Amino acid sequence: MPDGADIRREFAMLAAREPVPMARGALLIAQEEYPALDLEKYMDKLAAIAREAELVVRMGNDTIEKIQLLSHFLFEQKGFEGNRDDYTDPRNSFLNEVIDRRRGIPISLSVLYIEIGRRVGLNLHGVGFPTHFLVKAVDDRGELIIDPFYDGAILTLEEIRARLQQIYGQPVEVSPAHLKPIGARQILIRMLRNLKNVYLKKADSTRALSALDRILLLDPRSLEELMERGTLYETMECFKAALDDFQSFLSQAPDHTGAETAREAVLRLARQVQLIN
Repeated sequence: MPDGADIRREFAMLAAREPVPMARGALLIAQEEYPALDLEKYMDKLAAIAREAELVVRMGNDTIEKIQLLSHFLFEQKGFEGNRDDYTDPRNSFLNEVIDRRRGIPISLSVLYIEIGRRVGLNLHGVGFPTHFLVKAVDDRGELIIDPFYDGAILTLEEIRARLQQIYGQPVEVSPAHLKPIGARQILIRMLRNLKNVYLKKADSTRALSALDRILLLDPRSLEELMERGTLYETMECFKAALDDFQSFLSQAPDHTGAETAREAVLRLARQVQLIN
C-alpha cells in the first residue's frame, strides 16, 4: 500500500502533465482518503462500464439518440443518481465511491459521464456552469447541454436561462461564457475546491489543507488558494509555512487587492517565527 508521500508524489507528477488524465487524477484525489485504493482496479471498472455502454449506445443514429441511450444506461440500468439526500457527504466527490455506491454530486457524476461517453465515441466536455457542473456534447450539427445530476437530462436554452435567473436572482441572458468547456485540470481543481469547502465546514483543517495543497499543485499561480492556505496555516499555528505563503503571494502580486492584508500577515507572522526561534 502506498504511503501518503508516495500518493502525493504521484499526484504532483500527474499535475505536471498536459493534458491531465482526468479519471486517474480523480482517483488519486480519492487515494489520499483511501490509501489502499487500487487505481488500476477502478480504471478497469470504468472500462468495463464503457464496454457495456458501447453495446447500448451504438444503437443510436445520431448524437441526441446516443446521449439519450447513454443516460438511460447509466441512470436507469446501472442505477447512478445524484445524492440529493446527503449532498455534502465527502464520498460524493470520490470517484471510487461514486462507482461503488452509484451516488454523486454534479461534478463527480459528470466526470463519470464524460469518461464513459468518450470511451464509446462521444465528444464530451465538462462545463463549469455556476454552482452546478454540467456536460456538453459536441458534433458537427451543434452542441447539447446535459445534466448528469438529474439523470442525464438534455437542457433547453430556456431551462438554462431559468437556472441562471435562480442563481443570480434576476433575469440573465445565456452567454457563451456560461457554457464554455473546461479541461481536466480545471475539473480536478473544482472537485478539490468542493472537498475543501466540505472540510472547512466540518472544521477539518488537516483535510482542507490537503485539498489546498493539491489545488496549488494543479495551479501554482492560484492566488486565492495561496492566500487561503496561508490563512489556514496560521490558524493551525504553522507560522513559518503561513509566512512563506504570504511572502509568495506578495512576490507574485504586489498590487493585488489583497496585498495589504498579506503585508500585515507577513509582519505578524515574522514576529511569531522570531519568537519561536
